[in-house]
Amino acid sequence: MSKKLFHDFEPVSEAQWKQNIQMDLKGADYNKTLITPTREGIHIKPFYHRDGAPEVHIPNRSSPTNDWYISQRVYAGNAGAANKKALDILHRGGEGIIFSIPHKDIDPGVLFKNLPQTGIQVHPQFFDLDYIKSVHKIAPKAYVHIDIIHQLVSDGNWFKNKDQDHQKLDAFIHNFEGYFSNITINTTTYQQAGATITQELAYFTAHLNEYLNHLNDTGHLSAFAKAGKRINIDTSIGSHYFFEMAKYRAYRILTKTLGEVYNIDLECYITASPSLRNKSLMDYNVNLLRTTTECMSAVLGGADTLCNIPYDTFFNKENEFGDRIARNQLIILKEEAYLNQIGNAADGSYYVDTITKQMVEKALEIFKDIEKAGGMVQSLFEGTIQRKIKESAQQEQQDFNDGKRVLVGANKYPNAALPLQKEYEILPFVKINPRKTLVQPVITRRLTEELEKSEMKKL
Repeated sequence: MSKKLFHDFEPVSEAQWKQNIQMDLKGADYNKTLITPTREGIHIKPFYHRDGAPEVHIPNRSSPTNDWYISQRVYAGNAGAANKKALDILHRGGEGIIFSIPHKDIDPGVLFKNLPQTGIQVHPQFFDLDYIKSVHKIAPKAYVHIDIIHQLVSDGNWFKNKDQDHQKLDAFIHNFEGYFSNITINTTTYQQAGATITQELAYFTAHLNEYLNHLNDTGHLSAFAKAGKRINIDTSIGSHYFFEMAKYRAYRILTKTLGEVYNIDLECYITASPSLRNKSLMDYNVNLLRTTTECMSAVLGGADTLCNIPYDTFFNKENEFGDRIARNQLIILKEEAYLNQIGNAADGSYYVDTITKQMVEKALEIFKDIEKAGGMVQSLFEGTIQRKIKESAQQEQQDFNDGKRVLVGANKYPNAALPLQKEYEILPFVKINPRKTLVQPVITRRLTEELEKSEMKKL
């Protein structure tokens, strides 16, 4: 194509575009007609132009090749069975395994037998340094995720108590070299309980700051920085395609920004899985479409590891069909859509750059308010975080009930050919067991639960 062609057209400024749009509106209010408000407090404009585009610098990803990895979660309730399943996953297209270990009776020797040294993530549901040491002897290049604050957020109690948990976390970080022992921030509970994206990012920042501040106070921060460790972030992917893309870019900016406050160079490794928040029993096959677009947004936003969830994960027992389809969704995105061939795919998008910057700014505003109130843990004990998430969740629930928040197959275009059942293999609804806790736990809940219960009463 001739370069002269482009010189035949005069550039059109942002002001000119807006002027033409207002003329076409014929008196209708521009802001009321074309500006879309969101729960995040970000207003989406009808167009974005380079004249108003901010300069956004996204820190580099951990992988020098900008590749992302296909992983799969395996519940290790039985060491032998979990090992067999992990080997099968890796043989059939998986590139990594995320073990969830329920108790310390699980034998690491059996669990990690014949598995590769790299690509293994370990999520113990308990905190035992001797057990972690036994894991290190067998799999020294695994990534062990321990997040004592997430334990408090999701369970309402520490593993033991605040002081002992912090002492053990210090020992965990400093006794093991490399990425085996990093700081882990798990934000999945915030998102799946109904927090907005800006709240999620703000709570992540406050969550991370609690750890960095503790290391600084105890004199361990410089050793942590010299050890070349990183921040592991476990996240849930929401349904807003471009906003989620911007969210993962914002995670990197906030990690880097907070590190600069402490005069250390911080990088992060992001693991992303689709959220259960918007998944439904009604027309459950649509869950496949939801998880596909969610994984796409995380990939294009720069997540390092993708771990998809089966479409039936919350109402059927673990099964070969659901696991295989979930894994194949990611394989298609990588091997057929070639979404691993370019890094920072969203660079240059005026829209994504703009909302990335706005998310960072609004998250930092909330973060500063949390710090003024005494920090993340103090806010949890005062119930502020729980209240804010609950308010956000209630608003989203009301929007869903009113039809403003649409889930196809649930509150719009229900599929009469795929009715609900009276019973499912596992209970698909949140179940709360009353017990004594130090703080009110943050409870995750799907948007469609009450509608599903109402419809099931008719069966």
